[in-house]
Amino acid sequence: MRPWYAELLEKTRQEPDCIAYDLFVDQQDPGHFIFIEQWPDRAALKAHCQTEHFTRLVPQINAFQARECRVLLMDEF
Repeated sequence: MRPWYAELLEKTRQEPDCIAYDLFVDQQDPGHFIFIEQWPDRAALKAHCQTEHFTRLVPQINAFQARECRVLLMDEF
């Protein structure tokens, strides 16, 4: 999975609307990954989710999920 994550990070960070795209690994649970992403608006996030690399890599990564993915959409304080 790590090569897929590495490719996803590399290609996403090259997207013109990507402000930040970081991946963290839980120190106590190395199979638990957390993305912290920043996009200018929902349209940019939606466009990201439709890119070739996202639609190709995310299903491959998700096939190895131990638990369901949780997504939180947040606004800056």
